[in-house]
Amino acid sequence: MNKEYYKVGRMVLVSFFLGFTALPVSFVAGAAFEHSMGELIAPCVAAALYLAFCQFWVAPRGSRGFWAKLPTLVASVAPLLVGMVPWTPLAVGIPVLTSGCLGSVIGAMIAQRVTATPLGGTPTVDSSNRGRSCRRYLLTGFILSVAIALVIPIGVIPSVLADTGPNFNAGPTGGVLGITVVFDLLAAAILASAVWRPRERDPSSKGTLGTTAFLALLLGLAYGALGIGMLVGGLGGPSLRIASVLLILCAALSLVTTALMTVTSVVVDRARLCAQSVPQLTSSPQPC
Repeated sequence: MNKEYYKVGRMVLVSFFLGFTALPVSFVAGAAFEHSMGELIAPCVAAALYLAFCQFWVAPRGSRGFWAKLPTLVASVAPLLVGMVPWTPLAVGIPVLTSGCLGSVIGAMIAQRVTATPLGGTPTVDSSNRGRSCRRYLLTGFILSVAIALVIPIGVIPSVLADTGPNFNAGPTGGVLGITVVFDLLAAAILASAVWRPRERDPSSKGTLGTTAFLALLLGLAYGALGIGMLVGGLGGPSLRIASVLLILCAALSLVTTALMTVTSVVVDRARLCAQSVPQLTSSPQPC
């Protein structure tokens, strides 16, 4: 029982932290559409989608009811309540808070539905095939992370620094992109450890997959925003357009990595929950 309370408390803290990260995500989304109708819509959509993604990872798995998910739901939207509503006009703060609440609930419900095991723990997929699928997804994510970590310093940063336009700060932008490479390499290192030491039935693998998924998501959003901003804004010359296209490509690869980690998490959680629900009629575990 104490172990269960500790696990719930840890997930609540993680959810509270992720709720704070939703604040800059919402502000950046609003800034990208400043002085347009999207200035209000974009933060609402960003808060809903981002908190739905967060709740997908932190909400309790299985078929437990709504009350089991309530602590993480409250923790995820509390930062919006204290960090946005009092400091922004009500016409902005209230819609963003409402969208965040709705997104969190939807994310928790999706997590419950996609990880629910068949009634009675009916066998579905052989464990060896499931393990190979997980390793394949992890290996693909590793390759994509390494590819991004190579494209940024080899293709993007030199193109950015080659631009001499007066309306673009090439030096600081190149420095920020260099920092993102460190996080790409961190994601690749985490995935490499998971690929060569597979633990698809270990519940702690959720931390590995979740960390990589969030790194890839945030990097993908950053690359996409910067690439689209430079391309649409008409900044600089041909070298900056090349950098913009490469950044958009890196954003797409990062989002694919996020999707792969999410799919792998569903496979892992379904296998773990199915193993817990199958009656142990023999000493050897039965495949789900």
